[in-house]
Amino acid sequence: MRQLRTGVAVLIIAASFIPARVFAQASVNPDISVIPRFVVTSDDGGDVNRGKRKFSQPDFQFQELELAIQSYLNPFSRADIIMTLPGPDIEAGKLGIEEAYATVFRGLPFDLNLRFGKYRAEFGKLNTMHPHAWPFISAPLSEEKFFGESLNDLGMSASILLPTGEVYTKLTVDLLRGGSIGDATGIADTTGRKPTYANSARLMSFFTLSDESDLEVGLSGYTGIHDPYNRERFWYGNLDFKYKYRSSAYTSLVVQGEYLANTRKAMQDRTLHQFVNASDVPEERRISTSGAYIYADLQFMKIYSIGSRYDWTESPYSKDDGGHGVAIFAGFYPVEETLGLRLEYANMTHLTAGISQNVNSVALQVLFSLGPHKAHPF
Repeated sequence: MRQLRTGVAVLIIAASFIPARVFAQASVNPDISVIPRFVVTSDDGGDVNRGKRKFSQPDFQFQELELAIQSYLNPFSRADIIMTLPGPDIEAGKLGIEEAYATVFRGLPFDLNLRFGKYRAEFGKLNTMHPHAWPFISAPLSEEKFFGESLNDLGMSASILLPTGEVYTKLTVDLLRGGSIGDATGIADTTGRKPTYANSARLMSFFTLSDESDLEVGLSGYTGIHDPYNRERFWYGNLDFKYKYRSSAYTSLVVQGEYLANTRKAMQDRTLHQFVNASDVPEERRISTSGAYIYADLQFMKIYSIGSRYDWTESPYSKDDGGHGVAIFAGFYPVEETLGLRLEYANMTHLTAGISQNVNSVALQVLFSLGPHKAHPF
């Protein structure tokens, strides 16, 4: 018995000298975070009385609840599961999986990183960010027109760092199932055929301009079958940049923008309406459209931010559908990144079949975070 007590004491003393990270790697308790978003909105797009614009009664809405479950699987990989409960009906909504993937980030030849599962593809800059991390409330018009909610698909990706000296350069290539194409990029696939794969890639470089400023630039491509009936393909090209100037721990300026170019051949539009020529004969058309946004966001005194965004876009199938406008936004984060209040005013002109409608809108958003996955990154 005395020998047993001595052995237990030795084990306890030895365990006290083992680094905490050894236990962390084998932890079975993942990080769990919950981030809900609520918004109050009003606009003058639906009430025009004798030529006078009138704002609607403010509408309280539930936007989304995000549940993030994240953890390292071992010293070489980690897993992320993002579940969302979409609005606006908080009681009738169903919790679904937005992302579920594993990433191998160490141990492979040439420092290769691999990702498997369902995830936001690394196309452009904004697509990889969840809406709670945006400094504004509404999505840029070009993102809505060309991606719907996001480019989020089942697939696998490989990324590798390129030998470019002091400039950090990464190449990411994705093989995707193609299931997200019908959401906005193309026509929903109801043919019952085997899925047609999509591919995306992004080449990015990160430059340190000075002790206070950095610049990231990226070039992306995305292609897939947009018309499953006629097996026609689309191509997206995207150029993005993000400039950040941080004068102190309490003040920073971010300027970010993207330009997307779309080209495709099409026999019909998303409503399955056949394209015809002047003689009313069916024809195939080559469509080239584009869209862009740019915004500036100034953070000051660490808990305040203010900025503006300019949007301009066409649609995947027509130059006569799109829009343009300006949004002005402000943020208040009284308890660092765990709680946020955002206010946004937007003046947007929406173009449908060549007919334009101008809408003014005001929105107040409240979001908060429970857990380590924060509502707003500083």
